[in-house]
Amino acid sequence: MKYRKSGRRSVDGLVYVVGSVADRRVKIGTSANPHGRLAELQSGNPNPLQILATVDGGHLLEGLLHDLLARFRSSGEWFDFGEANPVRMIEDAVVHLRAQDLFPDVEALEEIRNSPPPATVKERVLEALASHEKGLTLDQLARELGIVAGHLSPKLTEFKRSGHITHSNRHWRLAKKSKEE
Repeated sequence: MKYRKSGRRSVDGLVYVVGSVADRRVKIGTSANPHGRLAELQSGNPNPLQILATVDGGHLLEGLLHDLLARFRSSGEWFDFGEANPVRMIEDAVVHLRAQDLFPDVEALEEIRNSPPPATVKERVLEALASHEKGLTLDQLARELGIVAGHLSPKLTEFKRSGHITHSNRHWRLAKKSKEE
């Protein structure tokens, strides 16, 4: 299931479909507050816009819909379904994505949202170094964490500045705690 790899944050929010009776095009976007987003969109649009539909699923669903419906894209996040009902097109697309096991059903969305957040890079680094008393080189740590060394290096420098880890002889180690801690 591809969506299991996505983080909690990617399924937070609502996918909205915004359109106007004066224009066949609709915008498929995501927002925690679709009505607030509608007001923002309206300020730059001469035609009165309205929310045609909302679907729970956040950025994950929005991206999947954009990919699946790419042939209807007119510009950016705006789509033109011709004479077809845009709400029906979105509903059918969601059914298709769920049937292909590419997007979770409502219960699975809640399970994802209620799952503990993934460990931060800092937590993962500290845990890895705690299990290697002699320390690890940048390459060893990057390999263990599955993070590109070039991306990890600035983080390690940041953690060193904050006093969490030390660096000597090419090895990163946990900082020794003072007796007061």
